[in-house]
Amino acid sequence: MAFARYGNSIYSKRSFYDLMKMVKQDIVVLTRTVVFDENGRVLVQHGLTSGNDFYRLPGGHVRFREKLEDCVIREVKEETGLDVEVNRLLWVRDFLDQFSDHSIELFFLATVTGGEFKSALDVESSDFFFMTVEELEEVVFYPKAFIPKLKSLRADRNLVMENPYVRSAN
Repeated sequence: MAFARYGNSIYSKRSFYDLMKMVKQDIVVLTRTVVFDENGRVLVQHGLTSGNDFYRLPGGHVRFREKLEDCVIREVKEETGLDVEVNRLLWVRDFLDQFSDHSIELFFLATVTGGEFKSALDVESSDFFFMTVEELEEVVFYPKAFIPKLKSLRADRNLVMENPYVRSAN
């Protein structure tokens, strides 16, 4: 029988691989999408989970072997009925929270190209609509640090931030 060492312990090869499966850390990859309407308002999702009332940009989990651009297009279509064209990557943010081991969010700028806007209610009790960036300052918006970035982007859609990596507060 073959054995493997992990720390100060020795395991059979089979037990070792079972142990590795248990300690495996998953990284969740998400896309978020910045979509402005013709009045400069940004598309947001209103969520209410476990009594927490919050707002965030639309988006969701990247599926296995799904291209990031395809995830952006799919998530916006599923959640709002809108068709979008992905313009470019804006920001990257990683964070650790109580619900997942490690999440990486990729924020994209997109433009509406068609579809019919419908606010889809789902099991998360979420709704989608357009808000001004100033209105986002008055509510719980995740990530709050992005509000100044959204203001700058609203003023100049071609604006390129010097460093697209945004450090998480946690």
